[in-house]
Amino acid sequence: MSLYFLRHGQSEANVKHVFAGQKEDSPLTELGKQQAAIAASDLATAGITKIVCSNLVRAKQTAEIVAAKLGIHDIAIDPRIAEYDMGARTGTPNQTITSLELISAKGAEDPNQFRMRVLEALQEYSDSDGSTLLVSHAGVGRVIETMRRHIDAKFFYDIDPYPNAKAVQLDTHWLNEKT
Repeated sequence: MSLYFLRHGQSEANVKHVFAGQKEDSPLTELGKQQAAIAASDLATAGITKIVCSNLVRAKQTAEIVAAKLGIHDIAIDPRIAEYDMGARTGTPNQTITSLELISAKGAEDPNQFRMRVLEALQEYSDSDGSTLLVSHAGVGRVIETMRRHIDAKFFYDIDPYPNAKAVQLDTHWLNEKT
């Protein structure tokens, strides 16, 4: 019973260096598709029995490639592991900014609500039988790290993201601690 996290492969927004968030549904590039196939090979011995992905196209495409290579026929879609909604920053250059600048954008998601929706998903899937793979986004990986490290959610964007299409086995012992 393991929980794995996989950030989607390289997307068009990654290449353009813009914030995609939830509102710019950026598809994978050809490199992103290749990265997903490599990730599937890396996960071949992990015993993955269930794949859950964000409702955004870049995560769905990554999950489909991994599922096909692992022989998994069903992928569950869970919007709780969708990327952080960046509000007015969506589609803008992702130059160096701080978490506080990101979360202050007009229409941006409340970071504590973001954290809670991700936490609910983690709690649910950490109790699954077999090994589960969550295919998601950089912001979700960052907010997971805030929980694991006991950092205020409003600073999630200041944490380095997990790399594109590199699976991380999540140590979830902290899920029962107060976050």
